[in-house]
Amino acid sequence: MGIESSQLGEGELARLLDYDWPGNVRELKNVIERCLLLNKSPSLCLIGSEAISSQSVQFDPTKSLLLEAVEKQHILKVLDLEGSNKSAAARVLGISRKTLERKTHAWGLG
Repeated sequence: MGIESSQLGEGELARLLDYDWPGNVRELKNVIERCLLLNKSPSLCLIGSEAISSQSVQFDPTKSLLLEAVEKQHILKVLDLEGSNKSAAARVLGISRKTLERKTHAWGLG
């Protein structure tokens, strides 16, 4: 199973070039990984983009919106996407594996 290669159109490339990239190369790497996981174009995976705020992040109003609950939900989703591979999930999340293990252990998961 491989990933199909694709080319960026001029508009897509322009959106990527216009982005500030506050996280520099690390953020670029995370955006590319997120796009591959979600099968979306890179500009749709940029933090703060309209697509992220309106489509990808969906909250269940019956659940708590405390920051800790949102963080836990996001981490568990990434772990699920990575097949419970903590090293891969930590890379996608931009945190160390030790931090991820500490968090999951606190939630009784690990």
